[in-house]
Amino acid sequence: MTIQEFAALPGMWVGTKEVSQLLNTDRYGLNLAAKAGKLGFEYFFSGNRLKISKASVLKFCGVETQEGK
Repeated sequence: MTIQEFAALPGMWVGTKEVSQLLNTDRYGLNLAAKAGKLGFEYFFSGNRLKISKASVLKFCGVETQEGK
């Protein structure tokens, strides 16, 4: 997945599938990092599902967003 495709996803929060495709990493690794408090992105758990802030991932990738301006 490209940064442009990721940025075009609907909503403010995305799941591990989308983030792992963008960062080329393991979905379960994202869950483990979040449970250990070392993910580095804004996130929350909805039941067992990890939701990650799209804006914080884009900021990590060096993309400026319109949110917060």
